[in-house]
Amino acid sequence: MYGVVYQYLVIALLGLLVGLVAWGRIERHWVGLIILIALIVSGAVSLGEVVYYVDWDVLGLILGMSILTVYLEESGLMEVTARFLRRMLTSPLKLVFWLSFTAGLVSIALENVSVVLLFAPIALRMAKYLDINPVPVLIGVALASNMAGSATMIGDPPAIITAGYFGLSFTDFIWYNGKPSMFFFTLIPMILACLTLALITKKSVEPKHTIALENLDVEEHGGVLDKVFLGEASLFLVIKIMLLSIRHIVHLPLSLVALISVGGLTLTRLIHGDKRHVVSALKNGFEWKLLLFLTGVFTLSGAFAKYGLASMAADYITSIGVRNLVLVTSSLVWLSVIVSAFIDNIPYTTTMLPVVSAIALDLGVEPITIAWALLLGTTLGGNLTYIGASANVTAVRILEKKGYNVSFKEFIKISLPFNTVSVVTGWVLYEILWIILG
Repeated sequence: MYGVVYQYLVIALLGLLVGLVAWGRIERHWVGLIILIALIVSGAVSLGEVVYYVDWDVLGLILGMSILTVYLEESGLMEVTARFLRRMLTSPLKLVFWLSFTAGLVSIALENVSVVLLFAPIALRMAKYLDINPVPVLIGVALASNMAGSATMIGDPPAIITAGYFGLSFTDFIWYNGKPSMFFFTLIPMILACLTLALITKKSVEPKHTIALENLDVEEHGGVLDKVFLGEASLFLVIKIMLLSIRHIVHLPLSLVALISVGGLTLTRLIHGDKRHVVSALKNGFEWKLLLFLTGVFTLSGAFAKYGLASMAADYITSIGVRNLVLVTSSLVWLSVIVSAFIDNIPYTTTMLPVVSAIALDLGVEPITIAWALLLGTTLGGNLTYIGASANVTAVRILEKKGYNVSFKEFIKISLPFNTVSVVTGWVLYEILWIILG
């Protein structure tokens, strides 16, 4: 009896979350806190379950990377990088396409939030150089980083979870039993989606006036960079990227990688007697609002899985498809797209993998055939709203700190065409190569 009541409560809270975020009158961190308190007070989840549902490793990574990003900005590294890129990315269209596409490629090997935090200062600096609106530029980076995560088994938690569940190898995500796999279902749609984004945002990123790039000064540093600080920041950034790339081999948590890079750089700054930058990084990099909002989202996602809502929806969708493999897999793709737009994809993927195995057994097909449908919809679908993926939330929060408030509606104006092109392209490729041609 109580289980049914809690199911309705979770659905209602999901609607409340989406509604309040879309309304935009209440700051997101307070919305996250409201959801969290409602779940605990109602008894839908316990404090112990909150601790279990929240991905503390991701939150630790976000906190560490936020602090490191302040260090990188103040060292002048992003200024130097942006000045190098402006020689090639001389138009807004080139900037939107190549920066988002490059972020997507990097996200194949690195965690999505890390990619957004690394690219954000560059995107903001380049937008300033070209005198354009930075919102489409940074959101494009976030969208591309999200959809590239499942191109390999190391880029995104859902891909890692799926690989572990079915015992897949690294190369299985590229080529499996003589057929192209997730790498191609991700990369090809990403190229088309980034190109679409560049074209549809042309008006919003047109320069307000002609600007002479060669006459720009290094405002933040007065034309003089601290080369020692710059070298140390670059070194610990490289260390972080290397550790993230091999963390699955050496079993390093994301938060520990962030701690090593931030702790090392903080220590070297203190050795040099540079307390000013240390205080600035710790103060400005402590993103408690973002952490609070994500805590509420993670807990709601856990409750969604706890009360079997994902499994119930999957059972209903697959029953509609009867035994037609095209209908079943298509239903699973689009169900995952819809759910991932509002619910974090980690608990959803974990909950749905046993359902995938059951569907495969019932239809008499290899489980991987159905697993790709789940992973495709989950990966490409989380981009529709910014509450469906931590990287999107991070990008919106960074823009807010710079004075650009991104409404729910404004985000969807950018994400909807991007998401539509990527999902439809990936879905069609998958259905043709894996289902129709078999």
